Amino acid sequence: MTIPRVIATDLDGTFLNDRGRYDHRRFERLLVEMKQRGIRFVIATGDPLDHARSLFSGLANATELTYIVEDGALLALSDGTILTSYPMPTATWRAAVRWIQTAPVMADNFLIACGAATAYTELPSDSSRFQASRTFYPSLTSVARLSAVQDEILKLDVTWLRDDVAQQEADFNRVFTGELRATSSGLGGLNVSLPTVSKAAALSQLGSLWQIDPLEMAAFGDSGNDLALLQLVGQGLAVANAAPELLASSNSVSLLTNDQGAVMDQIESWLV
Repeated sequence: MTIPRVIATDLDGTFLNDRGRYDHRRFERLLVEMKQRGIRFVIATGDPLDHARSLFSGLANATELTYIVEDGALLALSDGTILTSYPMPTATWRAAVRWIQTAPVMADNFLIACGAATAYTELPSDSSRFQASRTFYPSLTSVARLSAVQDEILKLDVTWLRDDVAQQEADFNRVFTGELRATSSGLGGLNVSLPTVSKAAALSQLGSLWQIDPLEMAAFGDSGNDLALLQLVGQGLAVANAAPELLASSNSVSLLTNDQGAVMDQIESWLV
């Protein structure tokens, strides 16, 4: 394989192992080698910026990272400087919240509305689900009604205690076609944002900024919200544990899972 000039990776289920961790020492060494070769490394995740940055804050070369977060609704540098932000129209996301909270097909969901600096939920702050969600949303705040939130909202995070959410994804996209789009985020979740927002669109913006063609890039993913990203780049690799729809649609599939270090193993093979 050709050595890419940009490498982008999803986090959960892809770069991170099933415990949400990675080999810091190994990645630090790879960052140094990538910097020496002029290779840019991009985090491309549905997670918020504060959570993504916290995962890499202890690295000596953390300044070499660029962040595509909230599924592409926010693009930021390593120091938190925001390059682009794409909030949903207030009336539109509030209508989506009402539908998600009342449509029978969407029953039993956990809903989070994600702003650039704060995430909001109606879950009680003393509930176990609220505390579990703070792992990914450190700024999570409990409110009486999501529809009363005045903040700009970049993404809606909808999750269930089951894996298959294909019907929920299809029904949401039928109701809000042309206004919003839901994509599978893995782990029984959907991410909702503007139809023009995606990890792929954000990476394309970075390519224009850096004057690097997408064909000179590589990307890794495991879920439906990574599909467009993998299709955009010259080398798009689904990890072995990826969702069936991603495995079926990807040109390349890693022999390794996220727990086996698929991303770093492939980077090392490029750098040999």
